[in-house]
Amino acid sequence: PRSSRNANDSCYRRRTSRGRITYAHAAMSAATLPRAPVPRFATAPRVRRTTRAIPGRTVFTRAKASLSPSMPLAPELPLPDFLKRPFRDVTERLEKAFPVDAKKQVLRAQYTTAVGVRLAFFLSQGVLSSRVSGSSTIDGAAAAAAIVKAVLDTEPRAKIPDKDSNLGNIVRNAADGRELSPDEAAEVSQFLNQHLTCIVNLFRDELQHLENGVYKFPYDLNPATTPKTQWNPLEVFSLSTETLTDQGFVRERRSAKNGQDLLNDFSPDPNRYPAYYLQNFHYQTDGWLSTRSARLYDFQVETLFLGSADTMRRQVLPYVSEWMREFHDKNGGENGAGAEFLDVASGTGRFLTFLRDNWPCANYTALELSPYYLEATRVNNERFISGKDEERTGSKQKNGSLTLVEANCENMPFPDAKFDAVSNVYLFHEMPPAARRAAAAEYARVLKPGGKLFFVDSAQVGDGKFLGMEKAFDQALERFPAFNHEPYYKDYSVCDLEKLFGEFGFVLESSTVAWVSKCWCFTKAGNGTENAGASSQASVSEVPVTPREVVLPTLVDSNDASAKAR
Repeated sequence: PRSSRNANDSCYRRRTSRGRITYAHAAMSAATLPRAPVPRFATAPRVRRTTRAIPGRTVFTRAKASLSPSMPLAPELPLPDFLKRPFRDVTERLEKAFPVDAKKQVLRAQYTTAVGVRLAFFLSQGVLSSRVSGSSTIDGAAAAAAIVKAVLDTEPRAKIPDKDSNLGNIVRNAADGRELSPDEAAEVSQFLNQHLTCIVNLFRDELQHLENGVYKFPYDLNPATTPKTQWNPLEVFSLSTETLTDQGFVRERRSAKNGQDLLNDFSPDPNRYPAYYLQNFHYQTDGWLSTRSARLYDFQVETLFLGSADTMRRQVLPYVSEWMREFHDKNGGENGAGAEFLDVASGTGRFLTFLRDNWPCANYTALELSPYYLEATRVNNERFISGKDEERTGSKQKNGSLTLVEANCENMPFPDAKFDAVSNVYLFHEMPPAARRAAAAEYARVLKPGGKLFFVDSAQVGDGKFLGMEKAFDQALERFPAFNHEPYYKDYSVCDLEKLFGEFGFVLESSTVAWVSKCWCFTKAGNGTENAGASSQASVSEVPVTPREVVLPTLVDSNDASAKAR
C-alpha cells in the first residue's frame, strides 16, 4: 500500500517502496553506525577553478565554448505509441539544425514570458498578502512601474535606484498602521526599488546561464512540463486562498510575538525534535509539523520573494554542472550516472527536483526531519520514477534511485565517506551555532575525500556591496528576523561560514550572491585518488538504515504546565 493515515491525516506509516523510491525513518538515537573522528583543519585558502569572479556573480566561461542554449522541451502531442519515437527523432534533428542565434531568441522569448507572468502573479499575491497580514499596504502600480523601469534599463547593474529615481512611493504606511512621513515613504520606496531591480537582475543572470547551456531550462517555467499546481486554475486558486487565509493567523502571531505556539502541542525531544526546531519560523502555522504547512510552504516563500525563490536556489546549479562534467570525465557515463548525491534538509524536495531534472541518472538521498515535508518530497519527485520520466523525455537511460530518510542532519544515519556530493539549501539561518557546527562536521564525515558541498542560504551582512546596495541589504537583514520570527538569523548573518566549514576540512572554491541568497561551492580536503568521484556500489536496498514506523512526536498534556513552559 502507498500509505496509511490516521484520523487527522497528520501522520503516515511506510514500510514498502514504490517504483524506485525507498522510504526509511531513522531517529538520531537509532544511528549506531561506526563513526571515524572528523579531522580538524586550519582554515584553507580559497581556490578558484574554471570560473572568473565578477562582483556579485560568477560567469561560467567553460560552458560558453562547449554547450548550446538550453531549449525548453517541446509539448508532448497525443500521438500513438508507434509514432512517438519517430516524432522525437525529427524534433531533435530540427533542433540541431536550428541556428544558435535563433535558438537564443526562442529561449529568451519563452523565458522572459514565463518569468514575467510569474513575477506579475506573485507581485499581486504580495500586494494582497500585505493587506491581510499587516497594516502596511503595497502600491502595486508603483511596484510594477519600478519593475518595468528595471527591465527597460539597458545598464541595470550600473543604475541601482536612488532617492531621486523613484517613480512613486510603493509603501505609504508602516507595518503597525502608522502613516509614514514623505521622507520616510521615499526612503522605504527606494529600499524596495533597489530590491525589485535585484530581482530583475537575478532573472537576467539565469537567462545567461540558460543561453550558455549551463543547466536545463527549468521544467516549471515550461508549459509542456510544469506541474498542474502551477497552471491549473482551481489548484492555483486553492493555494492562493489558503495562503491568504493563513496570513490572517500569521498576523495574529506576529502581533502577539508568539513564535513558539508549537510548544502547546509538542514537547522537545533531543532524540527526535530539538527545542530549537519547535519554532513557528516565519510565524507560519504548525511550523514544519503538518501536512498543511508542507502544502503551503513553497507558495508562501515564492510570494515573499515575488516568484524568485526557485531562481535563487538554482544559482548553485552552475557549480553542480561543472562538478558533474569533471565526475564524468573521470568515471565515464552521463547525466549523473554513478554519482551518490545527498540533499540535506530537503523540505518539500523542490530543489531536489531541479537536480534530478538536470542529472536524472544519479542516485539521490533526501534527508528531512519533518515527516510531512518528506512526504511532500516524495510526491514532488514522482515524475522521476523510472518509466514515467523516460517516456516523457525519450531518454534511453533509466533514472537513478531516490531514498527518503527522516533524520536530523546533526547525526545522520550513514556510513563515513558514502556520498560524492552533498547539497544544503536554506537551513543554517534557522539553526543555533552549536547545531550548525554539528551539521558541518556530519557533512564532512559522510562525504568522500574530494567530495563537493553545494551550499545555499541567506545572504549575510556585507554581501550587498557585491550588488551596489550594501545599505539596503543590511537594512533588510536587520528587519527580516524580527518581522518573520527568525531567532537564529542575526547570529547566522555574521557567521564566518568559510572558517566554520574550513575547521572540518572544507576548501571554499567559489561563491556568488543571488539577490538575498548566497551560493557556495566547497570541496572536502583529501587527495581523492581512491575515493573522490568513485560511486558507491551499494544499491538502494543496501543502505544501512533500518526502516521503522513513523510515530507522532510526544504530545504535551494540556495539564502539564512545566512541559508547556519549556
